[in-house]
Amino acid sequence: MEYEKSMDGKKRELFFEDAFEVAGHGKFNHLVLFTSGLILLNVSMESLGMSYVITAAECDLQLTNEHKGLVNAAAFIGIISTSFLWGYLGDKLGRRTVMLPALVLSAVFSIASSFSTSVWMLVVLRFLTGCLVSASSATVYAYLGEMHTNTRRASSIAWGSIFISLSFIILPGLAWLIIPGKWSFFLGSIMIVPWRAFVWAWCAPGLMAAIALLFLPESPRYLLAAKGPDAAMSVLAKMYAWNRGASVDNFPVEKILTMSVESQKTGFVGALKNISLMFRPPLLRCVLISHISMFAVFMLSSGLYVWVPEILNNILQSTSERSITICEIIHEKIRKERELTLQVNSTCTTDVSVGVFPISMGMGLVFALTYFAIGLFINKIGRQILYCGIMVCCGVATAGAALVPQGGAATALLVAALCSGCAASILAAIAVDVFPTCLRAMAMCVMYMVGRTGAAVGSYVLGATLNTYCLTVFIALGAFTAGSTLLILFWPKPEEVREKMEEQGLTY
Repeated sequence: MEYEKSMDGKKRELFFEDAFEVAGHGKFNHLVLFTSGLILLNVSMESLGMSYVITAAECDLQLTNEHKGLVNAAAFIGIISTSFLWGYLGDKLGRRTVMLPALVLSAVFSIASSFSTSVWMLVVLRFLTGCLVSASSATVYAYLGEMHTNTRRASSIAWGSIFISLSFIILPGLAWLIIPGKWSFFLGSIMIVPWRAFVWAWCAPGLMAAIALLFLPESPRYLLAAKGPDAAMSVLAKMYAWNRGASVDNFPVEKILTMSVESQKTGFVGALKNISLMFRPPLLRCVLISHISMFAVFMLSSGLYVWVPEILNNILQSTSERSITICEIIHEKIRKERELTLQVNSTCTTDVSVGVFPISMGMGLVFALTYFAIGLFINKIGRQILYCGIMVCCGVATAGAALVPQGGAATALLVAALCSGCAASILAAIAVDVFPTCLRAMAMCVMYMVGRTGAAVGSYVLGATLNTYCLTVFIALGAFTAGSTLLILFWPKPEEVREKMEEQGLTY
């Protein structure tokens, strides 16, 4: 299409997507990708870090298995309980506006949780940390996607999600470096031991992301919907300047045209009216499919992962001379613990096998390679086919992990099963296309709220049933994971959904 140009060679008027293309792709987008990756890394580390703490802090805080389940679930519950609020604020105030202060405050509460002197103090502070982490756990996907053109959106989300896999390398790496230490010192009246310092260490990515956000603007798509084309054009001009090494004044667009007027209501009541669109055709089917699927993804990946260090510790400490399954190893540990409780004057000792950490880091490397492969092939294979393939393989691996009578094979299958977490980024890339700008942050927050509910349910169910129904729960979890892919067969064509929503006056 030819556009009329002014005397100085500028294109006078372009539609938003065409102006976005003119802004180019370069250093600015790379900084956005890196910053979003740090935010995703922070979310993952804050959500899963306690899985390495609960064994080390068992004696200090007198943790029972029930307490461990509560501590693991506390951050997830915080994320779940505030997702709706953050989704509303993300669509009302802006993506960056919400994420920046929440990142700083989440680090404050996370560091405060390291000074806990009782299990309930730890649970409350981890819950509050989760409430603040929730602000960026899904909003970041809207921000990252909106900072890229439609053709680059899916791959940018996939590349950004590689940072999640880094958490599975960095967390056990930091734990290996810090937790086995025998040092201690007093800070006031609290004795600082390695597991407390470990909590401090994982707060760094979130603080780094907050600093980076100080130099990044708000999403231009959000500004187009909330404040109009002039506000959006200033961001596009900045993108152009960063990417081309030019001045903002050289941006060759004078005016952005809009095809429709955004029907974004103001105020909380208006937000509820907008949200009601999610529960009516054509978005209703998208919401049901994406939210149930995300529940399945998190139920396996995060729900199982928080127990993997404990399971690996049991495998490495097993003294059985014959090949036995994971479930038999767990039952053996329970029997020994019951025998110890009957002994008089038994003292509490924390025994963490160092071998847990390199194995966990190896898991992270597998996840990183999986995310890297997704980034390479998501546009070639197709999002839906790739998602279904990963989830079916992970479901089969979950059931197999409990059936094989050999620790090494079971560990390998556990690693394969946990790769289901990589499917969350594909599902986000599938879902983000169908929601209009004024609903996108809310839709993603609610979807991840449902996902975190799956993580909390998975963590609780595994904790409650590993001792008695271990084999049954592994097989059921694997079957549910693989079976959930059938829902994607009913996913509508994004173009048709967008067309119907644009007829109602909403923009993308």
